[in-house]
Amino acid sequence: MTIRFFTLGMSATFGAAWLFAVVLPFFKTRELKPVPYVEAIDEKTGVYFPKRTGQIANGAKVYAQNGCYVCHTQVVRPTYAGNDIHRDGWAGFKADPDRGDTRRESNAFDYKDESFAQIGLMRIGPDLSNVGSRFAKSAIDQNLAKKEQLGDAFTDSMKVSPESLLYAHLFNPRATVDMRWSTCPSMSFLFEAPKAGQSIPNPKPEARALVSYLMSMKKNDTVPASMNYAPPKPAEK
Repeated sequence: MTIRFFTLGMSATFGAAWLFAVVLPFFKTRELKPVPYVEAIDEKTGVYFPKRTGQIANGAKVYAQNGCYVCHTQVVRPTYAGNDIHRDGWAGFKADPDRGDTRRESNAFDYKDESFAQIGLMRIGPDLSNVGSRFAKSAIDQNLAKKEQLGDAFTDSMKVSPESLLYAHLFNPRATVDMRWSTCPSMSFLFEAPKAGQSIPNPKPEARALVSYLMSMKKNDTVPASMNYAPPKPAEK
């Protein structure tokens, strides 16, 4: 084998991998076009083009600066590639009280408004594609439990919000008994110095941006059947 033949072979091998793994996906997703709903299948018309709300740009920067992408992914894998769909809360909820089954795979639109798709490196911690939905549900569940326990003594001032639960988790991830297993490092440096009587100090702007970004992760909206792992069946006549 000559050096020339070896060089050409290596270039072709790595060039093909780079072409199919980097170049083609880049040009396919750089300008996403709205995907239409098919009325006969989706039971609605129009196009799918979701919008996220929150401090996405600023929060994503804080997320990246603190290395959250090292331990957390933001990808709900298709069924053939993993078990993500069947992990309740990761891909949505199988029994959402308002919408039924909201589970779905990730798609390119999920990373809209981000300059860099933070799909992550590994899963030391849980996937965060729907972390906003999970904390919203957790807040509802906790408030219902308190109301059931206290009855008429339960007031609105006692309610917890999803954001307050996230702040508490960032400040001390192992504060509650059911989270003692967590390996997530404390981000107490994103909070002001605690004052007397404060269990959770006031969050700094960076913490507020990060929480806003995490709460924007509610990627369980209804997608067209052409993008859905399990498209809805046509209504029976």
